[in-house]
Amino acid sequence: MARLFEKKQKGVQIRLVVHGMTCNHCEMRVKKALTGVEGVQDAEVSHTEGQAIVLVDPKRAVKVDDLIAAVEAAGYQAELPAE
Repeated sequence: MARLFEKKQKGVQIRLVVHGMTCNHCEMRVKKALTGVEGVQDAEVSHTEGQAIVLVDPKRAVKVDDLIAAVEAAGYQAELPAE
């Protein structure tokens, strides 16, 4: 996921650890859930890495809790990475 988001896209990146994804279909469901959150510009999701990186509009107040809730509504678990 190193090539994530071209430089032409401006925004704030939020990384989430996503549990329960096992295939490309899971990735698509999580991406659809995340991009459905108002203020989200794009999302890159990887089931092999168990994570999602979400590009949000810096002018919008996107809450991490809303992103996590969207992933959970799609049937998966999400959390901020332990750092």
